[in-house]
Amino acid sequence: MAKTEGTQEIPSTLLDAYRATLGEQKPNTAVQKRYPFRLPSSQTKRGVPTPKQRIQRDRFLLARNSFKERSFPEKERWYAARPEWSSLLWYYNFFVMSSLNDVLGADARGAQVIKSIQNRTLEVPLNGTTITHFTVVDPTKTVVMLWGASYKYSTDQVGDIPYAWAWPVYPIWGTLNATNISLTWGIAAEQAGHVALQVIEYI
Repeated sequence: MAKTEGTQEIPSTLLDAYRATLGEQKPNTAVQKRYPFRLPSSQTKRGVPTPKQRIQRDRFLLARNSFKERSFPEKERWYAARPEWSSLLWYYNFFVMSSLNDVLGADARGAQVIKSIQNRTLEVPLNGTTITHFTVVDPTKTVVMLWGASYKYSTDQVGDIPYAWAWPVYPIWGTLNATNISLTWGIAAEQAGHVALQVIEYI
């Protein structure tokens, strides 16, 4: 470790060479040697990647190539969907969001890479309801997933023996547009039910 006096002034023509050997000046005026970065052994010719590592690498390369093949409008939609915390590692983010297709189990649309996911939980009344999306979506590139149920029951009597039975009633969505979605029940339910809703938009 060396000490410097005053402010470092490194000519721009020498900056790359400097950074290859030394670190830039620290607040305590110290300058340290920069040790060369070394790849983990699993990423060198000497290393032996595991089968799972190979699968993930192949999936990443597939996502990278898919990203390169996207049309300009599709890439515009992808850039516009960038969250504030994005690392700007487009290939990596594209890979992560495309891998989610296997997790969600939904039929992918558009370029088969997720642009946004909106999760909601709500109570759907007997006559249905309409809710507004958190953000505007393209209905032609959106998949809706619903969970939850209400119920319906019936009673009857055979001789002196009364009996009853019940069965679940599932929610369905009626209309989907850029700003909202309508929900109702597949058949008339006995009471309101709690529903989880997921709106997945693809680029």
